[in-house]
Amino acid sequence: METNNYTMRTYKPSDYEMLCGWWYAHGKPSRPEIFLPKCGVVCEFGGRSVAALFLHMDNSCGMCMAEHAVSAPKLPLRVARTAFLHCIACLKEIATGFGYHTISVFTKPAIAGILARSSGFTRVQPGLVQMVAKTQGGAP
Repeated sequence: METNNYTMRTYKPSDYEMLCGWWYAHGKPSRPEIFLPKCGVVCEFGGRSVAALFLHMDNSCGMCMAEHAVSAPKLPLRVARTAFLHCIACLKEIATGFGYHTISVFTKPAIAGILARSSGFTRVQPGLVQMVAKTQGGAP
């Protein structure tokens, strides 16, 4: 899918090192590769990868979650915002195609405002903190 020099493509395992570099550049810990769902998208702008987002899909209730958002470092705010809106739109289209009725996202308040105005999201509860816990041995 291409829109005004923004192109969406499927995440490839070979993109993982690039994403780790982006997380590092933003002062964030990288996600273990086993955390990343098979359904991920990468937004390119002017032929350069600039943002990525992944879709966790629940198999019991028709709800899915967009997660593990990351962008290339030092992007102009306009480019990053537009790239993420393209990522969200692409994941919403994929989710709809799989029969999901709702997509959820945990994000910062400023980004929540953008998603509410631009992508139809509604705030569920303020002040949430996302946490993870292992259910068995292996990576955290």
